[in-house]
Amino acid sequence: PHNLAEVISGIHMLMDNPDVTTKDLMKVIPGPDFPTGGIVMGRGGIYRAYETGKGNIVARAKTNIETEKSGRERIVVSELPYLVNKAELVKKIADLAREKTIDGITGVRDESDQTGMRITIDIRRDASASVVLNNLFKETQLQANFGMNMVAIVNGAPHFLTLK
Repeated sequence: PHNLAEVISGIHMLMDNPDVTTKDLMKVIPGPDFPTGGIVMGRGGIYRAYETGKGNIVARAKTNIETEKSGRERIVVSELPYLVNKAELVKKIADLAREKTIDGITGVRDESDQTGMRITIDIRRDASASVVLNNLFKETQLQANFGMNMVAIVNGAPHFLTLK
């Protein structure tokens, strides 16, 4: 999924200059616009997909580490990568904490409401929230890989197409 206004800008750029490069087009169409948010890690996979029709995108949840008045830290997740099921993610984090696969988590809560998505992960006082977060990226869908295949039907047959 892409932002329609960005795509229109890219079409205008292509109409004004048919020899425009993929890098130039990426100035107005920087990449997919995932409806659930998240952060795309790097531009290499997007560039490869736009140049060849195939690429791999790494997306991470939008997270923040908060420190309570008591000094304890908590990880707050406010956006998830595309197609990640929130309920399954919360269950997976709780399971990893209970099994001690990821050490340092004392609690996980889904605090989402009508104002937005919010998952809080409480960290044990003697643990580092940054270390726990990196382990969560590794062990859960807080970080997800997406294969980007830009396929379209050309003359009755499917073909991989570049962005241009």
